[in-house]
Amino acid sequence: PADAGGEAHEAIDAAGFARRKSEGGFAVSWEAHDLSYGIPAGTLAQLEKGVTLIANGSRSALPAFAAAFPRLTVVLITARPDILAERLAARGRETADAIRKRLDRAVPEIVVAANTIVIDNSGALEDAGDALVSLLSKTLAGNG
Repeated sequence: PADAGGEAHEAIDAAGFARRKSEGGFAVSWEAHDLSYGIPAGTLAQLEKGVTLIANGSRSALPAFAAAFPRLTVVLITARPDILAERLAARGRETADAIRKRLDRAVPEIVVAANTIVIDNSGALEDAGDALVSLLSKTLAGNG
């Protein structure tokens, strides 16, 4: 939905998403939390031009990301379950029951042909943010 908080995104209804997907409009698409997500196919041309792109994805979609984006670096930002529950509740996009189900789901093992970096976000948000900015700075400077 257009009013979903959290990340910058392009809102599209289910029919529009299905149509765009069938027309090859996504480099990667997946379903999670009763929603559909996709990375526009146009990102592939941007990468060919040397642009560095960042996407918020899903662990379940990692094999598709690795297939679509051969130079993929996975940044796994994780937090303890109690911290995650608190932050999800504060975000206000899911019910308490949905949050409990989300946390009860088994976390898939990350197995992709990509570089994976883990950032623990259980502490101060600024610490994890600083770690991500540092990683991005090194990557953009060619040292990452």
